[in-house]
Amino acid sequence: MSITFRILYLVYLFAIPIGVNAIEIPMQSIQIDSLIKEKNINSDMTQLELLILYSDALEGKPKDSIQIFKHLAILNADLDQPKDAYVFTEKYISNTLDISILDNGAYSFIEYSDEYKKLENKYLPKIDTLSFLYFYVALIGFFFTIILNFTKNGNRKAKIFIGCFIGAHSLFILDFVIFSSNFQFRFPHAYRMSSSIALLLGPLLYFYFKSVTQNFKFKKNDLVHFIPTLVLILSLIPVYNQTALDKIGLMLQSTNTQKSYDYIIFVLKTISLVFYAFCIWKLQFSDKTIKSINHNSIFSWSKSLFRIHIAYVISYLLYGISAYVVFSSFSSFIYHFQIGAMSIMVIYIAYMAYVQPNIFNNESLSLKERLFSEKYKKSGLTEALSKELKGNLIKLLVEDKVYKQSDINLETLSEKLNTTRHNTSQIINEHFNMNFFELINKFRIKEAKRLLEDDAHGNLNIIDVAYEVGYNNKVTFNKAFKKETSQTPSSFIHAKIKSNSLR
Repeated sequence: MSITFRILYLVYLFAIPIGVNAIEIPMQSIQIDSLIKEKNINSDMTQLELLILYSDALEGKPKDSIQIFKHLAILNADLDQPKDAYVFTEKYISNTLDISILDNGAYSFIEYSDEYKKLENKYLPKIDTLSFLYFYVALIGFFFTIILNFTKNGNRKAKIFIGCFIGAHSLFILDFVIFSSNFQFRFPHAYRMSSSIALLLGPLLYFYFKSVTQNFKFKKNDLVHFIPTLVLILSLIPVYNQTALDKIGLMLQSTNTQKSYDYIIFVLKTISLVFYAFCIWKLQFSDKTIKSINHNSIFSWSKSLFRIHIAYVISYLLYGISAYVVFSSFSSFIYHFQIGAMSIMVIYIAYMAYVQPNIFNNESLSLKERLFSEKYKKSGLTEALSKELKGNLIKLLVEDKVYKQSDINLETLSEKLNTTRHNTSQIINEHFNMNFFELINKFRIKEAKRLLEDDAHGNLNIIDVAYEVGYNNKVTFNKAFKKETSQTPSSFIHAKIKSNSLR
């Protein structure tokens, strides 16, 4: 087991905020019933005699019956009476919300009984492989949320929207982990932690797609999309303001009011997800102009992201129907499908942010700007200026080697050419018959081949070459190199060595 894995496991296991164990139970001073006092309890009494004594005391309906529930629960557990231990344990917990009773060593005598397993599954923290994997995915999501929201280069609006989108998914996943692992009783303020953002997923993804397909500017009118979320948050404030014990009580005592509230959230979230999925489809994929460039890597990324989102929407609908309409026992099983879809979404976005960061760094993808000559018929760019800009661009690529800058993007290149992004895109499309990314990759790989060919003694590492020509990681470099040369860098080096040995 790697050190990283162990550290994450320890964080998952021990990094739990002050919860129930630190909560002071508001109980009245315990006054043992007169019937018990008359029996003159002493240390010589057997467990069975104590059990009979407390049972008799309970029949008299004393004021301290709650404390007697505790004694009877522990005594029955100690005497290997799991059924009675279960009954009195439930009574004690339902009255006091004190789950720490299960830490008593007496329960070790009934730990293999079905009754104790019911208590364990309901109240005690449990960690399984799937929950740990979900927890790890949530950590990855939060990490890339920070990265995407606090890096200044590129399309800031798009990165904020997609960053918040992945953060929202990560919060839902973390919420699921906490409750499926029974940590909600030690972390009671996690109750309805993700409910407040249930209506936020659709708008965030919609505005992300608007940011990368249009010259989009967020206006005050766009705030209307977030009003449902604001109303939902306001409706949850009374719940969030409750004490930890009150929240535990809500979790243990599911009322019809809570079920109705959950159903309302399900209906509203379903409407929101379906509505914004349609808006995204209409915005991104119904336009014939955009469809004509579906070979573009960024369009492919957007399409994959949208498909995963649709998979999540479908899984959420199936879960909601099974839980709220047909009341199927499979609802908990189906719930894993939507968490799985969320996890795939988080991992996919994180992977693309690492392997192909230019997808997020380009100031505005403006897919329409990537169309070729048909698009530029009405362009104000004269032929003379076009040739001049082409010459300047070649100089930047050949002499200045701007492609070696790892954060180079269309906006930066346009500034160096002292022209607009639109003109730069047109120059690349018309004179080089490719888009910005293809042009940069072409020059990077050409430079990489030169470096590898000049390395007669094989002293260069592949990763060193990748960094030298402008790539941030080996994976992206290998992918681009193979696309350009039909072989990996390693194969290229081996072929060169073999060729030299034959001379």
